Amino acid sequence: MPELGKDPATPSLWLLGAIGSLSPFAMTIVVPLFPMIGLLFAETPARLQYLASAYIFGLAVAQPFAGILSDRIGRRPVLLSGLTVFVVSSAGLAICIDFQTMVLLRFIQALGVSVGTVLARAIARDLMEGEDLLHAFSFMSASIGAAPIVAPILGGLMGYFFGYQGVYLLATSLGLGIFYWSWRSIPETGVSAKNTLLTQQGVTTLLNSRRFLGYTGIFGFLQATFLSFVSVGAAVFDDYFGIGQIGFGIIWGLMACAYVTGSILLGRLTRRFGSANLTQYCVAILLGLGWLAFIIQSQLGITILTVLLPLVGLMLVSGVLTPMAMLGAVEIFPQISGTASGISSSCGLFIGGVFAVISGAVYEWGYIYVAFVCAIATLCVALSWLLVRSSAH
Repeated sequence: MPELGKDPATPSLWLLGAIGSLSPFAMTIVVPLFPMIGLLFAETPARLQYLASAYIFGLAVAQPFAGILSDRIGRRPVLLSGLTVFVVSSAGLAICIDFQTMVLLRFIQALGVSVGTVLARAIARDLMEGEDLLHAFSFMSASIGAAPIVAPILGGLMGYFFGYQGVYLLATSLGLGIFYWSWRSIPETGVSAKNTLLTQQGVTTLLNSRRFLGYTGIFGFLQATFLSFVSVGAAVFDDYFGIGQIGFGIIWGLMACAYVTGSILLGRLTRRFGSANLTQYCVAILLGLGWLAFIIQSQLGITILTVLLPLVGLMLVSGVLTPMAMLGAVEIFPQISGTASGISSSCGLFIGGVFAVISGAVYEWGYIYVAFVCAIATLCVALSWLLVRSSAH
């Protein structure tokens, strides 16, 4: 089994991290531009959310197909084709002059970049196993967690000096760089006659696997825990504590750093406790944090400490648990790891999106209801872990 980056014929972890983090980077780099785009195109804040929802919907639709295609025809052609679509659509966004076309191009941009996270995981699964594979997944998870920290900062600076066109040109340049790096470094790792036969029934096989459904549930409800807060986070800190966009940006960075720290610690914690025990401990801590936060906030009230401290703890634990859940979903059936990666990623987006919508709706009644939604998500993580455990018997 070749080690990533050591053999000239294999890609480096840095490349896989770049491929995997391109999607969240492109998603969040435009967030600081919403007020500017709203002024330029005379759009309301509600309609500006179409730029985000079109992107998320594109990812959710395309990721399963990216995984299935990569199992059928190979990782390399699907990856390079997707990156090409991303580059062309990003360039189109840079010269776009009306809002409706911008929303459509954001959807197409997501269709292209959907290959990133899905195939980065599948390629790592093709080339590695055991502790090396876990290390690769923790590195990619840290990269994905770091992207939303860096992207809004770069987006804000580029938007200030060069307008939204400069931001989309930056995305185009990054896409071109990753395309060239991938074209030079990514070998074909996944296609075989056996794969082609298996993928004909791959989706059914996965959906009949309690272990796959359990790990996918853990990943999805972790996204739900995170997105339940993020969907209303800026409003919460503004309405309750008078903290504006800059303050929330700092808080967002703190939460993302906690997630990255958890991913970095994963290897050391796994060696000490073992993968199964560590997963169980993390699920228990996550469940305790979610419900303890809800109980404390309902009894002591909504303060910056009762909101922020549990969130940082939840993000730290999520940084450890998320790569283990992603790995658990793709390692069950190695021959269809692309299909598994695509379906689990899409389900994660769908579950997280549903909980985000629910949180946005109940926030009108007060933040305590959002805390309850987050607590429910942690309970669903625990139930998903029980499904994984039951599959072992």
